[in-house]
Amino acid sequence: MKPHYGIIAIAGATTSLANSTRAPCPPKPLCKELMLPISATANNTALPPYSDSTEPGVFFEYLSSFDVSALDTVPTSGTFNISALYCEPTVKVKGREGTIQYLLHGLLSNKEYWIGENFPNPDFSGQYSWVSHAASQGYATLAIDNLGNGKSDRPDPINIVQTPMQLSVVYSIMQGIRAGSLPGVPKYDKVVMGTHSYGSIIGRVLASVFPTSGADAYILTATAANLTGLQQFLRNVAPQAATVVDPRFEGLAPAYLSATKNIREVIYGLDGGFDLKMAEWDAASPHVMAVGEVASAGSPAAPSSFTGPVMVISGQQDQIACGTGSIFDQPTVDCGVGPGSHVDETRSLFPDSKAFQPYVVANTGHNVNTHYSAPESFGAAHAWLQSVGF
Repeated sequence: MKPHYGIIAIAGATTSLANSTRAPCPPKPLCKELMLPISATANNTALPPYSDSTEPGVFFEYLSSFDVSALDTVPTSGTFNISALYCEPTVKVKGREGTIQYLLHGLLSNKEYWIGENFPNPDFSGQYSWVSHAASQGYATLAIDNLGNGKSDRPDPINIVQTPMQLSVVYSIMQGIRAGSLPGVPKYDKVVMGTHSYGSIIGRVLASVFPTSGADAYILTATAANLTGLQQFLRNVAPQAATVVDPRFEGLAPAYLSATKNIREVIYGLDGGFDLKMAEWDAASPHVMAVGEVASAGSPAAPSSFTGPVMVISGQQDQIACGTGSIFDQPTVDCGVGPGSHVDETRSLFPDSKAFQPYVVANTGHNVNTHYSAPESFGAAHAWLQSVGF
């Protein structure tokens, strides 16, 4: 399949199809909250102990105190309660009855990202909801809170909540989807994985480790082959022990962190591309991340032998994927369009994909789903799914 590149070239192709299939006000899907008991096993990294201090800067002192590549691994297992939101399609589309979209959020986030953060004042119903759009196109969805996030269990944030364990939990849920063994979730034969930010890192690793038994198609958002602004993003949000950041996190271990600075500069683009009230709402709902998630990430995933379709969607002003971690420090950041752009370079991780599609969204920062352009992104993603047989 001949690739289309980003904002301009794709306007006559994928975007026109997206507009033709997009419901401007999709009906609200029927959803139910679930708690899934998931058993998982992983070779986690034997990270050193974390300080009991809740003072600022402890996180960065810890990361600089060791070389993760020199550490041993240790077999780790457990059964964890994973919070999930299962939503049924609002229309029936022939050929999609056996397909589900499995959705992963990023760091300092939770599954509500996929329903527009529950923002109470959108311009129209479903404006920021990937789930609502997917339902209007005939897709069921399952969005989860990653281990240690949202309403899911919060076990040891150093020894248990690491990227290898997250991968194992995600894969176990995927197996449960196909087997029909998840309580409250029907059996589905095809799985489209939709991911955001850190979730896209997990998606890339999943495709590399399980190229034939992972997802049937991937839509990776807010990512690139080289996340140039990731380290500065972490410094800009200045994470500190969540217990001292917000009383809602009282009692959590010190290695569960929350942002102490406004997230506006790192996950939103330039003014005019988003509703300031949405950014305020987003910032007023703090989330946590486990130190182990970041400390164990290690080197990027190796190229995958996955042969199925892959789409990568990133905002043109994405400071984490393409910039320096702050829209204020680099307001002219441009993820680029076409061959050689940051987003297109992700194809190097999927050299065997039969259908690789980069898509760059104008006037949009890292959080693709919370900008005014969200309906365009939703439409493009689902038009592409249709074009590749899903």
